[in-house]
Amino acid sequence: MPKKIILTSVLFLIGLSYALGHLVDEKLQNFQYNAEFVKVAPIVDGYLDDPIWEDTLTGKLEQEITSGYKWTESDDFSGSFKAVWRGEFLYIAIKLQDDHIERYQSKLYMEDQLVLHIDEFHYQRKSDLHRYEIPVGVESGALKAPLTSIAWGNDGKTCELSFRLGDIADKDNAIGFSIVYHDVDNGHLQNKIAWGPEGYTELNELLPDLVFTAKINPNSQQKLIRWGQIKRLY
Repeated sequence: MPKKIILTSVLFLIGLSYALGHLVDEKLQNFQYNAEFVKVAPIVDGYLDDPIWEDTLTGKLEQEITSGYKWTESDDFSGSFKAVWRGEFLYIAIKLQDDHIERYQSKLYMEDQLVLHIDEFHYQRKSDLHRYEIPVGVESGALKAPLTSIAWGNDGKTCELSFRLGDIADKDNAIGFSIVYHDVDNGHLQNKIAWGPEGYTELNELLPDLVFTAKINPNSQQKLIRWGQIKRLY
């Protein structure tokens, strides 16, 4: 009888983790990023001068998913991201520091690039359908729905993206989300550095969560105001 109870409990916990779509660490704590609702949307120009980025939660790229070890921030590479939402859009700001950027190569795998998964329907698992490969400095060619815009600034050190998610971008909704940097040096892929829990590897098919949060009540009737519109007033 006790064995049956234990087995039932284990199966329930496994099923619960899949149902919630949450990636959990050894302490069974949810690993997720909370994207906050903002009154003014950033302008996607690649430069992180929009005021909303100043106080937005930072997610760090510090998990080496090839080895499963935590990445030690160094002159070789450091990276972080922030995300907010307004209306139907998710906005992501990325900051990178790479001692040697490989780009404009004949083959994509020989270039430094960002690899994102935006699983808008929260299927929980990685898929090529919601995988986006974005070489450093490239603003076209990677656009496919729901990705609407890419912009780079500061010689490939900062990037902004927008995704149009419709009603999915709403308070308390969650999507599957991951962001990885492929660090290539001298034509060879050296590291894959991601936002993820300690011990997470590229063989893990489950995606972490991005949850749409709001400290104020979003109003669907509000006009979408962007930071670029405000800047033009001055």
